[in-house]
Amino acid sequence: MPIPSEEVPVAFNPCRVGNHYNPRKNYLFYIGVGNGPEIVRYRLRFCRAHALLVQEQLSEFEVNPDDGTLSGGDTATSHCFSCGEPVGHGNAQVFVTGYPPDEERKDYWLRIHSDCTLPDPLSDQWEVKSA
Repeated sequence: MPIPSEEVPVAFNPCRVGNHYNPRKNYLFYIGVGNGPEIVRYRLRFCRAHALLVQEQLSEFEVNPDDGTLSGGDTATSHCFSCGEPVGHGNAQVFVTGYPPDEERKDYWLRIHSDCTLPDPLSDQWEVKSA
């Protein structure tokens, strides 16, 4: 049965940013936010266009797989990713692993204040938290 012209097909698991047309595979990002022994983990799905925006937002926090350095250098982790203010010890750390389709995974590490939340679209505001 053909799809009526006013309906636009979407991916089975739509992009986190919205229920829009996505004919390709989703990009997956796994987020872990931890402060001490407590870590909250969740997964986010994005279409290619929105995933590229997320990758751009995280670019200075990308971990080099060969030597573990950050692309933005040591200064990348000296400020809160959310509010931009300096962070000290005891604040939350954020670990992000991105899985672009048909590419190698990308890892990111950043810091935020314990009372700050990750900005959209990386927050877990609409996601179910899982261990």
